[in-house]
Amino acid sequence: MQLVQSEHIEDLVKDVRELTLILKKSRSTSEFPELLRTDEVKKILKVKDSTLATLRQNGTLPFTKIGGTIYYLKKDIIKLLKDNYSGTDEI
Repeated sequence: MQLVQSEHIEDLVKDVRELTLILKKSRSTSEFPELLRTDEVKKILKVKDSTLATLRQNGTLPFTKIGGTIYYLKKDIIKLLKDNYSGTDEI
């Protein structure tokens, strides 16, 4: 049986510590995704009510409606921008 070198053990300990920090950070963040309201999305995308309504109606931009308020997930706005980016570099 071959003994594990001390530098390998030190590397493993370092990796475990880093993973522990990552897990602690992820637990401390909210479980709910960031929600945006219609006015916020219009400002971000620089569009009018009618354009935003079209994006909802044709399924381009997912949303949820609770009571009379429409909410959008921030990640869906980012995805929309990335998917429609026409430049050569990635966003």
